Amino acid sequence: MIRPPTLRPLRPLRTSASLMTRSLATLGIRREDPRRVWERRTPLTPEAVATLTDKAAVEVESCSRRCFPDSAYAAAGAKIVPKLSKDVNLVLGIKEPRVEDVHALIDSDPSVKRTWMMFSHTHKGQPYNTPLLSAFLPPSKGQTLIDHELLTSPGKDGKLRRVAAFGWFAGAVGAGEALSLTGQALLRRGVSHPLLHLARPYTYTSLDEFKAALKRAGDAAELTALRKASDPSLSHDAEGPVVIALTGAGNVSTGSRDMLDEAGVQWVDWTQLPNLKPGPKIYACALPPYSYLQRKTDGGYDRIEYYANPDLYESTFTERIAPYITTLIHGAGWQEGFPRIMTNADMERYLAEGKGKHKMIALQDVTCDVEGALEFMNHYTTIDEPVFEGPGGILIGSTDVLPTELPADSSTYFSGKLLPYVERAVDRANGKPVVNDEIDQTLNRARIVANSELLEKHEWLQENVDKWRATQSVGLLPQKKRVLLLGSGLVAGPAVEAFLKRPDVQLVIASNNLAEAEALARNRRNVSTRSLDVSDDAALGETVAGADVIVSLLPAPMHVQVARHCITHGRHLVTASYVSPEMKELDAEAKAKDVLLLGECGLDPGIDSMAAMRIMERVHKEGKKVVSFVSWCGGLPEASASNVPLAYKFSWSPKAVLTAALNNAEFKLNGEMRKVAGQDLLREHFPNVKLWRGLALEGLANRDSLPYAEKYGLGSIQDLRDCFRGTLRYQGFAHLMDGFRTLGLLGQEKVEAAGSWPGFLAASMSQALGREVKEENLLAEVEQATGADAELVEALQYFSLLPGSSLGAPAPPALPKQPQAPIDTFASLLSKKLAYASDERDAVLLHHAFKIVPADSGGVGEQTVTASLLCTGDERASAMATTVGCTLAFAALRVADGQVQVRGVTGPYTKDVWAGVLDELERIGVKVKETWS
Repeated sequence: MIRPPTLRPLRPLRTSASLMTRSLATLGIRREDPRRVWERRTPLTPEAVATLTDKAAVEVESCSRRCFPDSAYAAAGAKIVPKLSKDVNLVLGIKEPRVEDVHALIDSDPSVKRTWMMFSHTHKGQPYNTPLLSAFLPPSKGQTLIDHELLTSPGKDGKLRRVAAFGWFAGAVGAGEALSLTGQALLRRGVSHPLLHLARPYTYTSLDEFKAALKRAGDAAELTALRKASDPSLSHDAEGPVVIALTGAGNVSTGSRDMLDEAGVQWVDWTQLPNLKPGPKIYACALPPYSYLQRKTDGGYDRIEYYANPDLYESTFTERIAPYITTLIHGAGWQEGFPRIMTNADMERYLAEGKGKHKMIALQDVTCDVEGALEFMNHYTTIDEPVFEGPGGILIGSTDVLPTELPADSSTYFSGKLLPYVERAVDRANGKPVVNDEIDQTLNRARIVANSELLEKHEWLQENVDKWRATQSVGLLPQKKRVLLLGSGLVAGPAVEAFLKRPDVQLVIASNNLAEAEALARNRRNVSTRSLDVSDDAALGETVAGADVIVSLLPAPMHVQVARHCITHGRHLVTASYVSPEMKELDAEAKAKDVLLLGECGLDPGIDSMAAMRIMERVHKEGKKVVSFVSWCGGLPEASASNVPLAYKFSWSPKAVLTAALNNAEFKLNGEMRKVAGQDLLREHFPNVKLWRGLALEGLANRDSLPYAEKYGLGSIQDLRDCFRGTLRYQGFAHLMDGFRTLGLLGQEKVEAAGSWPGFLAASMSQALGREVKEENLLAEVEQATGADAELVEALQYFSLLPGSSLGAPAPPALPKQPQAPIDTFASLLSKKLAYASDERDAVLLHHAFKIVPADSGGVGEQTVTASLLCTGDERASAMATTVGCTLAFAALRVADGQVQVRGVTGPYTKDVWAGVLDELERIGVKVKETWS
């Protein structure tokens, strides 16, 4: 049996006493990008760090997700820091860091020469990481980039092989994921197999525990098969034995093969596949290239010829292999110009010949080569969402961070391999001479950038950098894509971050709160700030004229004013707000000036529409039609943060939340057209919306749902059973909010300024009830107006609106000194009282449910399609800020890049908007999951 990689023995831990001697070098282990939630690996273990503390000071960025705790690194002699200091001259990580973090460290002391070691994913010219590569080049100075992937050393045959890689662990975890996936896929075929109970690899604390689970699963499968064979009354799988096929011959496939051995599979030759019968074990087959690749002329195979002239060869996988295997674990490399194992056309032919009973039902693509060797494998999965449904219902996994499912074991292995090269890099940082031995030569081969210059073999990347990189020359600044961000409020942070990942973007943040804008711009390149009062129309027009694309975070009523300036100056506008009737009136004028006024690019409206359009494209493509559409969306605190009146906290505009509770609504449910007046919306809420287990939700109808039949292409409203869009809240929200409405707190006519918060309530009630309410009688008046509602009274006390105790709630803000509408004053109060604490998180929830039928079926054969999103905020940004701010930014960047052709006033209903934005959101972990029953 092939053994797993052996771990390099490490020297004993050393204490922090070794730091008493001043080192020239400072080594820093950075925190991985926090958006990579599952990235728990580390380049050096605490034991490895302990071996370095006599020659370098070691800083470790604090991280509670890392597989080894901060305390272990501290015990090894490292200093735990919130951020790496400017003294660090050797920076270690696993994956690529955020570009802004690289710039921040370089800018903290530009004179420090630094070496960066990571999997940078830049040396193949990957477009998405060109900004990262450019960060190490001029005007930066003294930066060296060493890529873990390029650390190679000659093997016994003289060929260069990687010395520090996770391939074996990727294959090992991939095999576990494949077996678990096979259990799910078989269940969908009506077969309950013991593999269904095999937990995914990340649930095990160690490789040994994972191996033990594989053995138990294999034993259970064998016992089940033997029991079926001995008892004729037990049914057998009509589709034959479970057969796992494996491609590749490197570390990845070795890892997979070793784990399949742990599961006790029975290995067979590929030529035996057509004749396999159900047996006591799971069958497995390692596929040599010649089993599915052959010369077009005579069916032969010659390895040297194949790599020299791949065009002479074709794949026979569809005919020779696919009909006989249950699951494919794909671990073989592929590059453009070589034959695909299966093309899309091959897959269509395979499914047609199988007539719905094809045997291959699961695929784990460990290579994660999108539209590569397996063309139908067309997007990545994640550890959170490990599978998508491919052609013919095949379950596909394609997660590119599989080794992090066994983070401690894979990190220990990798650390042992990497340590000699880190030690040598520390020596170089300490000024020791190059000895040009194999370690030095390996490090030289792995350098992409040295002293902020591309190495000769990587000079071709400069052209990519030049295309992506904006010059620092003032005279050439117009070549940048100029983006103006109007506003600096709650959702601005993620938008700014998304814009500034693009070095070809020059961002201006214009706000009436200059301190807030400057906080967003601090320590960042390619961004400036400007104080702007939007009521100064001339200043607004001048500011708009200086940009190419304007992104407005201003209140929705101000968008029309901005839009008029955009039309005047020929600039494009992107907002997250609903397209208002006033904005629609500008459509013809905008088209005449070739201007796009793009609204509804946030969460709701925004991601909800984009997700619906993606589903509708497939519905139309498959010749089907929609008979029902029900959609829910909402932003809420996590349960732990919801123990306040309204069970709600504010991650976006408080006034917008209050105003939404007063809108008229129109929709169709159960074949009935319904209209709800704004004054009745809260009372006519939906008290129990069951979507996510454990969440006690209620809902409000969201404006006019009926136009979405046309917007989404759902068909005629007369032909739809349901057409409904709703807003989600925790149960109890509508009842309290309706009480506040009754008391006048949502009133929109100004009242005189009050001297106290109870006085403000008295003034609001006086206006709403049409008679004077005195502050000294306030409690009795509230009870009379609301029927002695104890819950409402308690909420008013919490909000400091009744004389006496405020139940320990946060202190209220100062009262306005001028007359103001109650809804504005109340919004100000709630924004203070219901603000998130620093350790509290929010979540956004989205759920679409479509009922579809074949277009010519007469309504028979109804199918359910859902799209759902549950996104939680983190320490960097709220979920609302991420989903609204990033959606806005990604849409605006597509407009700036010329990728959106539509003009006039519209929402995100064309594919050149929604497809690209959804792809970018998925890349940062905001994924709308679809299910097709």
